[in-house]
Amino acid sequence: MCRAHGTECSLQESRQPRTSIAAQLSPGGLTPRLRRDTRDSESSAERLSRLTVDRSTTAGSVDPRSMPSGLAPVFSASPASPYHRDRASVPEPFSNHQRPLELDEAEDDSPHIICPAIASDKGFLDNYLASVQTGNGVIKSPLPGTTTNPVVFTRVQKRPIGLDLTSNPACSKLYTIEKFLEPWGPQVMDMYFNKANSCFPILNEASFRDRYANTRSRISPAVLACLYAHSLIYWPQDLELSRHCSPDGRFVWNLALEALYSELHLSPGISSIIATLLNIGGRPTTTMIGNGMLLGCAISLAHCLGLNRNPMPWDISEPEKQLRIQIWWCLLIHDCWSSFAYGTPPHIQRTHHDVPLPTRHYLVDGQVNDMTQKGQACIFEALASLSDVLASYLENLYSIRTQPLNRQDRASKYKLDAWIDSQTGDVRQIIIRGTNLDLPGAANLRLCFLGAKFFCRRAEMNEEAGSGASSELEAHVQVRRTVEEIVLFIQELSSRHLGDFWLPQAAFILSSAATFLIRFAVQSEIPSSGPSQSLSLRLAKDLVQSLRSHSECHGWELGDICLGQYAEIVQSLVDQETSEGTRSGQELTPYIADSSLFDSIMVDQWDPFLWADM
Repeated sequence: MCRAHGTECSLQESRQPRTSIAAQLSPGGLTPRLRRDTRDSESSAERLSRLTVDRSTTAGSVDPRSMPSGLAPVFSASPASPYHRDRASVPEPFSNHQRPLELDEAEDDSPHIICPAIASDKGFLDNYLASVQTGNGVIKSPLPGTTTNPVVFTRVQKRPIGLDLTSNPACSKLYTIEKFLEPWGPQVMDMYFNKANSCFPILNEASFRDRYANTRSRISPAVLACLYAHSLIYWPQDLELSRHCSPDGRFVWNLALEALYSELHLSPGISSIIATLLNIGGRPTTTMIGNGMLLGCAISLAHCLGLNRNPMPWDISEPEKQLRIQIWWCLLIHDCWSSFAYGTPPHIQRTHHDVPLPTRHYLVDGQVNDMTQKGQACIFEALASLSDVLASYLENLYSIRTQPLNRQDRASKYKLDAWIDSQTGDVRQIIIRGTNLDLPGAANLRLCFLGAKFFCRRAEMNEEAGSGASSELEAHVQVRRTVEEIVLFIQELSSRHLGDFWLPQAAFILSSAATFLIRFAVQSEIPSSGPSQSLSLRLAKDLVQSLRSHSECHGWELGDICLGQYAEIVQSLVDQETSEGTRSGQELTPYIADSSLFDSIMVDQWDPFLWADM
């Protein structure tokens, strides 16, 4: 009986929803409304029975211990991927390793991971019901060693109830962006894959281009909108586009952000995470709070979709495994460096995921002989592992503890040194000597390494506080030497390096370096020797001059935050060098006209290293 119209409901057998027993037995009695698929007229029980038999026929080629749990295969990790389709019942034009990965949000339901505490109970019931449907009447015992940390998913409704879904607001935003970029839309997309995605692989380029060419309507509008906005920073680097006036990037970004928020509200899914990565990875950075909110939302959604679990033993295609690994590590990298930059604790805990590092062998096809692609894969692998090292330091930094550091915490102090020793080849030369920076992504890796090194030295300096004048001075000198490496690195950047890929959070490395230099100059050097003899002040002046030159000559905006905060302060301190010469016999004390400027040196909202001193 229809509750809305009071009429009898008539349902055709061939139009049954693709409801699985996993969905019917979901926690709390939740029975999500699943997408009806005319391609599959089987009932869920029939399909479960057939799939169980089909899977068992190939069991000889799969190690049972590789299964993520002792559950029936159809309810194990195999349907975890949002891109996964029933390959046994629906023939695909592509093979397991060639079919395109879907970025559409056509389905009304979404996979959702189940709490590990009840996963084994659910697996038992699924196994029992499967045996009843097949007529065996026997419950198969789980394989030994397969019930540890099971990964089980159910289906949940992702769209809000009661909303008109006939129109998608994100589509109108995308349409406006595309009309705004005409006729350069394809070139803008090429810029993204050539400049950004090659160094920070969020998307599978071949799969995305195939989907864009054949079934473009099934790609999330938010993904396309954020991709266009993300690419505009590289407009001056393109030989053809640089001859034309660049579109208003802020206007495009606002439309893309509205499209993303609309999708997060109406249909959150894997494409929402991809769009968020494109958004928070865009330049220039204009809102810390907005980026932090989007990042937290994306990480929460990633946990719901099970992206924090190792997909390698799952029964999904290799491209799906690769995409899940890449998306998770892109999230982790942004989470670490956002925590580093914004002064907020990281969202991702290192004990809550087991996703393997995206190795170069997995990022690049073994048949590819392009040395540039292999080099980019090595750089991304190094950036991911460096971020993992940084995560261990951040956990200690933001830990609210009353007890002293234990042995494991003390050992984490040497993780960066161990990471350096583990690097080989071009990557080792990039991080240690600063050479081979012409390789795409190398300059960003070098700056991130120097930022992590500065972070470690700065933390060690805080630990030396109160241990003695000589120890404190030595710690200050070590930090200043690291900052000097950052200044020299910025001075040596060429136009090619400036037009390369950069993490937007790297801008705060420059701001934090300037904070330390000015503070050390004001507190230690200027009172004793005057501005003209302050090495820290000279380094700060060189940094400001280099950043201003890069901004004016090449449009490199990564230093704008540092310039906006400290250019005036540095100039005020440098001007004292002339005025001090006329004040003979007077005490050499720094003078800053506006006291609020001095306050900004001591407590800087952009500097995560000073929070412990407040």
